[in-house]
Amino acid sequence: MKKLTVQIAIHLAAWLCFLLLPLLFFSRPREIDLSFFKDHYLSTYFIINNGFFIAFYYLNTYLFLPKLLDQKKFLSYTALILGLLVFCTFLPRIYHSLSGGNSPNVQVVVNRGPGPNRFPEGPRPGGPSNRVRPLVNPFNLAIFLLVLVFSTGIRVINQWLLSEAQAKEIANEKLKAELSFLKAQINPHFLFNTLNNIYALATARSEHTAAAVMKLSSIMRYVLTEARNDLVPLEKEIQFTSHYIELQKMRLTDKTIIEFSVRGEPLGRQIAPLLLLPFVENAFKYGISTREYSPIKILLEIKDDTLYFSICNHKFLNTLLRVSDNTGIGISNTKRRLDLFYEERYSLDIQDKSNEFIVHLKVPV
Repeated sequence: MKKLTVQIAIHLAAWLCFLLLPLLFFSRPREIDLSFFKDHYLSTYFIINNGFFIAFYYLNTYLFLPKLLDQKKFLSYTALILGLLVFCTFLPRIYHSLSGGNSPNVQVVVNRGPGPNRFPEGPRPGGPSNRVRPLVNPFNLAIFLLVLVFSTGIRVINQWLLSEAQAKEIANEKLKAELSFLKAQINPHFLFNTLNNIYALATARSEHTAAAVMKLSSIMRYVLTEARNDLVPLEKEIQFTSHYIELQKMRLTDKTIIEFSVRGEPLGRQIAPLLLLPFVENAFKYGISTREYSPIKILLEIKDDTLYFSICNHKFLNTLLRVSDNTGIGISNTKRRLDLFYEERYSLDIQDKSNEFIVHLKVPV
């Protein structure tokens, strides 16, 4: 409703300026009083002539262009415009003829001689017109072409803006769909890997099996509830990551040393869900060994509305040969999510060395 009111106000202001153009560009009396406006701006000819231009603007914008030009009926549109053009240029003579020749002169007059200035519509009020009228009115011709160009231009610009908005909306919907698809892929991938870990604990008859199932239940609750949103509280994402690390610890030997540190205040900040998980999963997949020292260092630091995440782990040849990611989901998935959600507002540096894998991620929170 507010937008419609603004549009109406803009149209009224534009037409007011249009109707006052003769005062700016043509001769006029030195002193303008109410009788001047009554004789010229409230005259029958003035109302008919300018009413034609106003009607033509809206008919061309909302009827002729969409019904004829947009439908590629070029011949019909051209014939209609030419017909209206001819009528417009002859309108002053038609009006003069129908008024019996007693109306004010309706041609464009610019006072070149001495004496008082006159309004362009004609001579002094009450005096008969004795000037020779041209076959067509050049002033009406110029105004008609101006209204035609202006209304067509406005229509073209509005159509272009509408197309741009629709294209942007389609692109946004496509990005949302792709983000949802990528996020949905992470959930079963994560569940598959976690269930494998619990299966290994159950096979070894580990006393940690029951606790692992409870921990998995808590993690999946987060995945099914919070992770469906575009953004989640940063503290919940950190808690989720912490629970996942604790779940992984249940199956590790004392050869694996995990350092998990959080610096800064996460409260009141948000992040895309499940964003850190693939990097942490990757560290546990390729960075642990049952026979060699295998440290994993994970650091989350919040500074100046930015989350700095880093993770470092060793790479073991026997693990690389043994583990394969058959689902095709992982870090490449996360890179795509970062591109879609954060665009150019993030920084990701991955150092894949011969015996070490390091990740540095920076995202706004």
